[in-house]
Amino acid sequence: MRNLKGKTAFVTGGASGIGLGIAEALLDRGVRVTIADLRKDRLVEARDLLGHRGELDTTLLDVIDRDAFAAAAAQMEDRQGGCDILVNNAGVGANPKVDAVRYEDWDWVLAVNLGGVVNGIMSFMPGMLRRGSGHIVSTASMAGLLPTANNCIYAASKYAVRGLSDSLRLTLAPRGIGVSVLYPGLTQSRMLQSAENRHPQFRSDVPASAPEGGPIAMPEDAGMSARDAGEAVVEGIIANRDYIISHSEFRDELAAHFNSILADCPPAQTIDPFRLMLEEARRRETAEAERAVEALTARAD
Repeated sequence: MRNLKGKTAFVTGGASGIGLGIAEALLDRGVRVTIADLRKDRLVEARDLLGHRGELDTTLLDVIDRDAFAAAAAQMEDRQGGCDILVNNAGVGANPKVDAVRYEDWDWVLAVNLGGVVNGIMSFMPGMLRRGSGHIVSTASMAGLLPTANNCIYAASKYAVRGLSDSLRLTLAPRGIGVSVLYPGLTQSRMLQSAENRHPQFRSDVPASAPEGGPIAMPEDAGMSARDAGEAVVEGIIANRDYIISHSEFRDELAAHFNSILADCPPAQTIDPFRLMLEEARRRETAEAERAVEALTARAD
């Protein structure tokens, strides 16, 4: 998607942190942005901060509410003719100690971090398919590429976003729709305050033995600026990047991790012919989809 001016975007979790940085970067390129967030007070703050930068709308949205998500998509279709860029950014974190983890912790994080992405795709993808164009960006995390200790719930949600997006990228490219995933490292955000927005249905009377709120106990102002992360996302949309990796400090660690995976592959062996036939058919299908991704990347629109 080379030319963003005049396009429309819907950004969940857009009133603070990375979402706000993405919204700002999109506005500066002439995109008409709708920020969706769970908190009305933060939507007001976001409008005060960014309203002068371009065409900005705000909407109150809980990403686990499928009906509300569908209504937001329908409203955008009516008012703006649809959504060109969907940014599934809303996310939460919980890191209770492993001996205190509860089903409510799993249900909350997966409902927002994975379910919110699914709900966004299901609400906005049909319109993109009808128009034969669009781009979907979902925020994962370095925790979706690299294993981390004491972070299993958050990591599970982010690895799922990665797998969903990797498959969807190949599926949607022939239909003119790009798919990218953001893998940020430490970024200035309100992730550590996410526990205060925990939905009542995911609360429990059983106390956690560790503070909830985020995968890493860092100050709110630590890490990359949200605007820099937002710039990386917009550049990734323009270039139709599969993976948007904003933090260069992970390069060596990523190389070591994926080399360790390759090292665990069994040595060359005689393979059952039927098994080989099935895998070769899958590879041909994947290669065809990858050519569609390349063609979409080269397309100027």
